[in-house]
Amino acid sequence: MTGNAIPRSLMVWGLSLIVVLGAFLFFAYGIGWPTTPDRCVSHGCYCEHFNLADVLAGAKGVRQPVNSWSNLYAIGTSLFVAWQMARDRRGPVAPNVISSANPIADLYVFVVLFLGLGSMWMHGSIARDVSWIDGLSMYTFTVYLIFYTLDRGLARIDAGNATRRRIFWIGYPLTCAAFATVAAAGVDSVILIVITVMVYFMLEFGFAGFLVDRRARRYWIAGIVAIALATIFWTLSQTGGPLCNPFSWFQPHGLLWHILAGVTAVMMYLYWRRENAVPVGPA
Repeated sequence: MTGNAIPRSLMVWGLSLIVVLGAFLFFAYGIGWPTTPDRCVSHGCYCEHFNLADVLAGAKGVRQPVNSWSNLYAIGTSLFVAWQMARDRRGPVAPNVISSANPIADLYVFVVLFLGLGSMWMHGSIARDVSWIDGLSMYTFTVYLIFYTLDRGLARIDAGNATRRRIFWIGYPLTCAAFATVAAAGVDSVILIVITVMVYFMLEFGFAGFLVDRRARRYWIAGIVAIALATIFWTLSQTGGPLCNPFSWFQPHGLLWHILAGVTAVMMYLYWRRENAVPVGPA
């Protein structure tokens, strides 16, 4: 970055926001949604009430307001990541990939943003032809966990930069596309997410190496606690569950599951950012 040029991480954030949110608003308030309902209509679509007649008519508007607009949290979380990334790039030689000028780091800005804004497409439309974007947003995050951690492990065994780049930039998009294709064929997205999380844990503790830095571990634990709580709220707020009230403004799926998942994404960034940093002693 030189002079008054806009940092690349912030450019990625701004352009991604314009494209993803702009396209959502174009459908929601411009041309309306596709008319084929999502499969979730058979079991209530994550509790919040929606008008099935609007879904079938492809009417303009947002079907589940709370579950949709709660995802705007991702604008803030991704902006924080982009801003911190830009700050790190002003300093000396970066100690790790996520703090460097490597495009793999910039991609994570999009991943954190898309984790939230991608979910809006399902809750806003309840339409099969665009709701797959919700699943894709989750795969882009969990698959990133795998390939970034794999890259960390490859760096430990001194794999060449060219080899690492090829593995990431070929493997990551192909895996995301494969998961989206398998999900479209009818495989439950929950199964796919569980698979990616299991692979991530195996790579984290069996290949890349859990960071020894105290602050890094605190960030990692905070992220795991956040996603564990998010999963509990996701389960209890399913249609018919004890925390489900379809007509309430308080929708745990949107206000807790979505936002806590975003907290996890930020905590993972902060965890990776501590790699090879100056160790933090006892608090």
